[in-house]
Amino acid sequence: MPEPPLYEEYQVLKRLKLRASELDGLLNIGIIAPVARRGSDPMYCAVTIDALATDYHHTRMGCAIWWDFDLNRPSFLPTHIEWSTPSVPFYPFDDEEQQSWARRYFKLKKACAPFPYPYPERLARYRSRMEDKATKAFERAHGIKRERKRGNRKLLLGRGTFRREVTRAELRDLVWSKTLIRAGADLGMSEFTLRTICKRYLIPLPTRGHFNWKDPKKRPSKPELPTARARQQTYREGSGGADGVAQERPARTRIAVRTSCMSTRRASSD
Repeated sequence: MPEPPLYEEYQVLKRLKLRASELDGLLNIGIIAPVARRGSDPMYCAVTIDALATDYHHTRMGCAIWWDFDLNRPSFLPTHIEWSTPSVPFYPFDDEEQQSWARRYFKLKKACAPFPYPYPERLARYRSRMEDKATKAFERAHGIKRERKRGNRKLLLGRGTFRREVTRAELRDLVWSKTLIRAGADLGMSEFTLRTICKRYLIPLPTRGHFNWKDPKKRPSKPELPTARARQQTYREGSGGADGVAQERPARTRIAVRTSCMSTRRASSD
């Protein structure tokens, strides 16, 4: 199957007759989004860009960049010129989500002018979400299947200056290299908290007296980490009995003994 055609950024600017700042504004709104990456350079779907290369969409994209929600018209038009909004839902935006985001984005940008947008991390998250959405739609339309990245999920442990990300393998190496008290001190947590985290993620712990061996060669070697499937199986078994039904706890004999003692005392007093 031939690869679908892609455009680089300079080709998009040439095809849509845009400036770099205008393309950046459309990316901030979400009307245009990359569908792939070639190194660090974004790539755009050629079919989508060709569909936008019309006079109607060129006008619509210009209105989207300069849209004034208070006047419900483009802000570059003088006030004496009459303007009638086309009878298209959410014009000049694509959908309600994009229109809602653009309303908040333009409001904050206008309030902070002439300074830049005050929340660049929020804008980066939105652009990343739009890129993921466009990439999935592009791959679904062309039958492209990506290989799933199978990596060790990192755990965020510790507090304050001790806060850091570690994998399950790194945490296992840490608890097998020193006692839990010292390992917990390195992560800024108590021994009990570290032991609970290790049990939650099925990280094997050394037995009591493991570090009493002065010679490290005589100590038992650290075992392999259980797989994710073993973790899920252990979670299912721990949530209930063999049939997945929660088991009832046996009644405490201490209460029965106290009751019998109280009844004996009452009988003797009578």
